[in-house]
This record gives sequence, structure tokens and C-alpha cells, in this order.
Amino acid sequence: MAGRKINIFYLISLICILILIAYIWLVITPQIYGCAGQESIFAVILLITVLLSVAAGIQLFLLISSVRQEE
Repeated sequence: MAGRKINIFYLISLICILILIAYIWLVITPQIYGCAGQESIFAVILLITVLLSVAAGIQLFLLISSVRQEE
């Protein structure tokens, strides 16, 4: 366990994606309430969130698989 090495680039990428998802939902989403076209903007935000979640899942898979390959 102590000898495990993780790929720092996958970890940084995963953290950045999670920060971006949190920023979208905590900062941008409250600002669109009451705007014209709120439904269409919300649909785009959901699409972006789903795509970023898929990217985060891929980064997590690559992070875990890189640790297993080095064992």
C-alpha cells in the first residue's frame, strides 16, 4: 500500500472537473432564475453537467487502473 504511485495528472484533472461542476451549480445556476429562456439554459446546464460527470468517471477509472497496473 505504501508503494502505490498514482498519476497526479489524472487526480488534478478529476479535482478540476469536480470543481467545475460545483461552480456551475452553486454560482451560475442561481443567477439564471428569473431570466428569459430559463428552461433552455437549464437544459444546457444539465447537458454540460452530464458530460462533465462522464469525464470525471473516465478520469476516476484511469486513475484507478493506473494504480492497479503499477502493482
